[in-house]
Amino acid sequence: MSASTQRPSAALILTHEVADFGTWKLAFDGHEEARRAAGVLGHHINRHVDNPNLLSVYLAVSDVAKAKAFAASDDLRHTMSEAGIKGAPSAVWVKPVSEAIVWDRELPAMMISHQVAEFDTWLAGYAAAAVVRKQGGIIGAAANQLLEEPNTALVYHQAESLDALKAFMANPGLKDAMQKAGVTSAPEVTFVTGGWAKRY
Repeated sequence: MSASTQRPSAALILTHEVADFGTWKLAFDGHEEARRAAGVLGHHINRHVDNPNLLSVYLAVSDVAKAKAFAASDDLRHTMSEAGIKGAPSAVWVKPVSEAIVWDRELPAMMISHQVAEFDTWLAGYAAAAVVRKQGGIIGAAANQLLEEPNTALVYHQAESLDALKAFMANPGLKDAMQKAGVTSAPEVTFVTGGWAKRY
C-alpha cells in the first residue's frame, strides 16, 4: 500500500496451479464483489517464472475471521473449480509490516522466506538495509510476518529485470545485512512475475 493507504491487518497468500491463466483470470475478476463482501481490500497476483500457470495470489484483508470463512466457503470452492485450478491451494496467513511496492505494472519479483532469531530485531535490520536494496536495484519491497510462525519473515522484492534480482541475492552485502538482522536459516527464494494488481 502507499504511504497514504492504511496497511491491512493481515493478508492471505494463496498458491495454486491453474490450467490456463487467462481462463482463471476471467473467473477471478468476476468474483471481485464476493471478495469485497468478505473484507478483502485488494490483490496482487504473482506468476512463477518456472511455471507461469503456478500462481501466488496476495489478498489484503481487513478481518482474518471473515476472510477465513470466505476462504472455506462453498462459493469460493465452486469458483476455483470453474476457474480451472489444479489441486488444493496452499494458504499462508501473514501480517504486513512494511510495504512500498510498485502496484501499477507487471515486474520481475522474488518472494524470500527465512527464519529469524527475533522478528522485531530483524525488522529493524531490514529497515536499516534499505540502502543495500536500493543500490542492488530493488525498486519495490514489502515485509511480512507469518501469523502462525512469528519468527518467520516473508519479504517481496521487485526489480526491472530477473537478472537484477539474482545479482542482488548474490551480493555479499546482503548476506552481511541478513546476519546482522539475526536471520537463522538459508533463504527460500521464489522468482515470479508480479502484477495484475488492484486495490478495492
